[in-house]
Amino acid sequence: MTVGRRLFLGAFTAGAVTVATGSEAAAADDGYTQYAAPAAFYGASPTEYAVKINYAATSGDKAALNVTSVNPESSAMYLSGAERAQRGTLKITHNGYADGSDHGASGISINLRTEGTAAQGIFVTATDAPTKGALIVLRNNPGLEDFVVKGSGRTGIGIGIGATPGGQLHVVQRSEAPALLVEGTTRLDGTARLDDVAAEPAKEQGGGSLFARGGALYWKGGNGKVTLLAQA
Repeated sequence: MTVGRRLFLGAFTAGAVTVATGSEAAAADDGYTQYAAPAAFYGASPTEYAVKINYAATSGDKAALNVTSVNPESSAMYLSGAERAQRGTLKITHNGYADGSDHGASGISINLRTEGTAAQGIFVTATDAPTKGALIVLRNNPGLEDFVVKGSGRTGIGIGIGATPGGQLHVVQRSEAPALLVEGTTRLDGTARLDDVAAEPAKEQGGGSLFARGGALYWKGGNGKVTLLAQA
């Protein structure tokens, strides 16, 4: 690609490097600019990016930035940040189409190539200590956590924004569809398994608990009464 550069010698300031590609690029050289490795760009302006890439082509299957690596001992790219405001270390914005013609697009697309690979699609961990913030948050409907995994490991589906799941898995039914549907495709169609509990659940403040003990099925209501529903 053709590369245009604005370099500020000494201390790198606003817009340390500007790269123009596609129709914005001048066809003055033979395709690209070679930087001596390791190339480093620094910026200190609060109003300009250290590096800005403008890809103006409106067709084709190329991208504004292509990063590749053949080193099996390290990542192809490192990214770190020190955000405090409501910003992600990586911020992705998909400018969609109101007519839905972008139904095949996605904010993030992951392709785990090679048959037999054991690579994980998405991996989140906290190497220093457990975190307080949620590990995963999906919000699409107003006022709801459509799916959230809290730092405690509790998971909520359809709970209110910022709410704490009332159990290890907390599902709120918000439509005529059932809160839980178990469907199978083998001879065990539609099965759900309850493992035996070591002791019956504590008294409920409302509703009740369904549990198995010794292979038998029990119901404990809000008044504390335990009813045997099915023998072992």
